Amino acid sequence: MASDDNLTVTVSEDDPTVVVAEGQIDSHTSTKLDEALAGYAATESISVDLSEVSFVDSSGLRVIVRAHKRHNEGGGGLTVVRPSQSVTRLLDMTGLTSELTIRA
Repeated sequence: MASDDNLTVTVSEDDPTVVVAEGQIDSHTSTKLDEALAGYAATESISVDLSEVSFVDSSGLRVIVRAHKRHNEGGGGLTVVRPSQSVTRLLDMTGLTSELTIRA
């Protein structure tokens, strides 16, 4: 478990692995999520639960998009699970809902 004043990242070793982020993902905290996602081979399927994320900035989006591309190219896959309303709104505004695999 990694934590910061504004972000907590926990990992559940289910099948697929679920990385749960809680709090705010910004330029100060995005490395926590990046490190958690980088710990898995691109051939693995991973879910990223964003249901408890209240804010994401461009650095957080970059981490998610980079991990998504890496896992898709590696044959694994990355699914964004239950994004909060604010995250969903951001993904819609940036056009990422058509790029990412998202499950409500």
